[in-house]
Amino acid sequence: MATAIIIDDERPALRVLEHFLKENGEIDVLGMCIDPLEGIGQISQLKPDIVFLDIEMPQISGIDAAAKILDIDSDVEIVFVTAYNQYAVEAFELNALDYLLKPFSKERLNKTIMKIINRISGKKQRCEKKVSINCLGRFEILVSNQEPLKWRSEKTKEIFAYLLHNREKEIAKEELIERLWYNTEFEKAVHQLHNGIYYIRKALSEYSISKAQICISGSYCLKLGDVDCDVALFEKYMAENKELSVSELEHITSIYKGDYFAGEDWVWIDYDREVFLRHYSNAMIRLAEKYLTGRQAEKAELILLKAFNINPYEENITALLMELYKASGKKAEAAKHYKAFEKLLKQDLGIYPSDKIRESFYSIN
Repeated sequence: MATAIIIDDERPALRVLEHFLKENGEIDVLGMCIDPLEGIGQISQLKPDIVFLDIEMPQISGIDAAAKILDIDSDVEIVFVTAYNQYAVEAFELNALDYLLKPFSKERLNKTIMKIINRISGKKQRCEKKVSINCLGRFEILVSNQEPLKWRSEKTKEIFAYLLHNREKEIAKEELIERLWYNTEFEKAVHQLHNGIYYIRKALSEYSISKAQICISGSYCLKLGDVDCDVALFEKYMAENKELSVSELEHITSIYKGDYFAGEDWVWIDYDREVFLRHYSNAMIRLAEKYLTGRQAEKAELILLKAFNINPYEENITALLMELYKASGKKAEAAKHYKAFEKLLKQDLGIYPSDKIRESFYSIN
């Protein structure tokens, strides 16, 4: 049997809903509250499967109360009870299971109860599938052996990407609109945001991704649970204040498959894309230095040439290559690389290689 809490500031409405639920027999009412703040406080203690929640209440609106409830328990189901049909869009933005329009009939409530039972039964029967999110290279959400998650639109994909980029942070509606709809009328942008959040949650549900794995709260805060996210792991390594081992550096460089959100022309990502590229270049340089220290010249050359192809303007990469070629006496390779580097700097930046690089090259020949 499923369990529920009813929150409504009108006592008669509480009694009517309680009576209908008891008649149906599928849901056990754990508690009823006319004070929404008290009801919110009972969520963590009673752990209901479902909350029936009035929208129009004097202390706090049902929309805001639902956001707080989902922050406490992201897996609880919300059914809004309202006399105002216009709240339906906001209700489903919060991923409500259903909404009941007052005065509702017993038959209408029974349809909602059927939805509740099916949803909860599905949760209990379904094992969480492995979820991976790739951002370094092509942006994809992968679930077990399924095809990558399909986005309803490019804007829906961008909304999710922006929330992921700011994961674990509460994002104001105004910030989202300013960053993603800067040339759009505000009311139209709000409508598109509501729709986008709804379709994101719908897509996650269709791919059997649970709220415990990926959750977007009512305050536009995206939280990741047991999910493999390449950029999160990359950031973790970069943030560690320690000397990384060869194996750790090899792991970091294997994670980076391409630019951050490669191929997307989102303006808000440009700065961070450069930051990640710089971190990646630095990791490859540090790995090459360790290879050279360990007398693994071939591995060092391969990683440096790869680094050069990705970030050819980084002088430290060419400096290390010149050092490697000098130690191994590879004059032809040194000349080929130096000429390519010199030509690139002249054509793209209008400058010449530094004295240090030139002297290193000429000392080989």
